[in-house]
Amino acid sequence: MKSIKVTGLCTMVFIFLLLLILGTPLYSNAAGPVRITYGYHPYWTGGWTGIVIKHRELWKKYLPKGSKVKFEAHLTGPPMVNALLANKMQIGTMGDMPSLVATTKKRQGDIRLVSVPMFSNGQNCNLIVVRKDAPDFKNPTEAINWLKRKKIAVHRGTCANRFLDSVLDKTKIKPAKRLDMTIEVISSSFEAGKLDGAAMWEPHARKVVELGFAKYAATGAPWGETDADFTLMRQDFIEKHPEAAKGWILAEIEALQIMINEPEAVVKMVKEETKGYTEQMIWSALYERYPDSVGGDPVKYDAKMVFDDEVIQLMKLGYAFLHRLKVIPIGTIPEGAINDKPLKEALKELGLPYKSIGKIKGLPRSAFKKGK
Repeated sequence: MKSIKVTGLCTMVFIFLLLLILGTPLYSNAAGPVRITYGYHPYWTGGWTGIVIKHRELWKKYLPKGSKVKFEAHLTGPPMVNALLANKMQIGTMGDMPSLVATTKKRQGDIRLVSVPMFSNGQNCNLIVVRKDAPDFKNPTEAINWLKRKKIAVHRGTCANRFLDSVLDKTKIKPAKRLDMTIEVISSSFEAGKLDGAAMWEPHARKVVELGFAKYAATGAPWGETDADFTLMRQDFIEKHPEAAKGWILAEIEALQIMINEPEAVVKMVKEETKGYTEQMIWSALYERYPDSVGGDPVKYDAKMVFDDEVIQLMKLGYAFLHRLKVIPIGTIPEGAINDKPLKEALKELGLPYKSIGKIKGLPRSAFKKGK
């Protein structure tokens, strides 16, 4: 019996060494089903990839068989950040500022930026709207000068907040009052005629404009103020379920392609997820080009995905801004903020280079096709 045990041990050692030499994994990496809670924004153009993934059930196509996904709709980013930190949510897509905050809470939870579904030249979040009876400005410079000694508002800690503060600093414009209001209160204040101007994001801005309570005055483009959103994942989720992490990115890439190529279908999906928005409002928020007089850019929405130089620069500005607000303890990109391994693996699987997936070019209003 003793000799048999020794022989068996020698055999096991031999197999172990052989596997190491051949580079064969010792343990199976077969991907099992996962249970995910995913947070997304129905009332933010940057969060509409989540709506498409949900309605087209793209997660079923790319996640391990038998996986379950609970979709949680949120009005703003902070509740999603808290849910991610508490492991009540494993994946979320939100605006740039709350996304950056999430990466600075390592003692509470290790949250990573994994993709950049939306990036633009200030066409989605960096928007200044003014009251309906304001003058018709020839250009954004006239508009920002008009805001001198006026009452303006912004939702604190958001991409719109960073944009507005940056523009006011660059132009040295000092309004009479600069108010911190939630995006919903800003909308109702325009309706009540209590605001001169505000920085808003889509589709909230589009709604107050279409209802006749306000009009567009400027985008972030004239001042080089970009905006973006990010998808975030818990690092322990990525490590435990690498195939599911990659699968989610594959679903996101297909969702972006649908947004680029099927605008009418996307409008209908978003309409099912929102209240008080017409198909025209939804379509215009994502696809209609702003006039040159307010800083309209040819590209309305860049399905960037990757962390290129433009994204890194926006992140640097964002962390510095949040530090000035005393929201985060440091003003630089923290170590381990990004984990784009799932993204790189997804792009490799699709045979795509590490660059933007595609772009939504701004269209004239006449391109809208109701009910098609």
